[in-house]
Amino acid sequence: MKGKLFIVATPIGNLSDITFRAIQCLKTSDLILCENSRNSQKLLSYYEIQTPSQDLHKVKNFLHYNWIINILESGKNISYISDAGTPGISDPGSALVRHVRQKGIIVVPIPGASALSSILSVSGAKTNPTHFLGFLSEKAHKKELELQQYVTQECLVVFYESVHKIEKTLLLVRKLFPEAEILIGRELTKLHEEIIVWYPNQEFPNFEKRGEFVVLINNYFKKIAKEEKFTTDI
Repeated sequence: MKGKLFIVATPIGNLSDITFRAIQCLKTSDLILCENSRNSQKLLSYYEIQTPSQDLHKVKNFLHYNWIINILESGKNISYISDAGTPGISDPGSALVRHVRQKGIIVVPIPGASALSSILSVSGAKTNPTHFLGFLSEKAHKKELELQQYVTQECLVVFYESVHKIEKTLLLVRKLFPEAEILIGRELTKLHEEIIVWYPNQEFPNFEKRGEFVVLINNYFKKIAKEEKFTTDI
């Protein structure tokens, strides 16, 4: 009987944000593949998970994953974890999942924390449709094109951004979405967590330029404003 590949969600900051099922899965797997094992070691040590672990590197050819297939076909189970949150989102996990599934091996999701679902849950907005862009392009012109296609759509747009680019990216958001409602999540679930509501026609938001960022553009804003006015008239 073939083994299974478990895609295990881990905390995005607060180590308590992990399920009992995820801990049990990591402890009973034969191997844990990590986006970066050094980053994952704190979590594994905290929960006394002694399962062998090693890095999963991005590859250009699926043949480099054949050693993983061999382990799974021998009947052993493997868990994959990213540096933080739900794997398969902006990490090497998606390529691994595709290759393993093509070999007829079962892939099992173990759900949990995600910066995407976290920011959506506190948006107070209708979430359909939502466009998730992951990390935007590092090139300014391409980044603008990536965002520009949603300017005329009534939708939510969510993306991740690094601390080094967050200010310039928000200036671009101000230019493209001057009437939208923007949520800026910084260091979600961590000690210095911030969730800032910003309207681009107001003063630029003041926040510490440290940590991880997730940005939500609420381009339903005009529709929400009309609904509020209608309620007032009643």
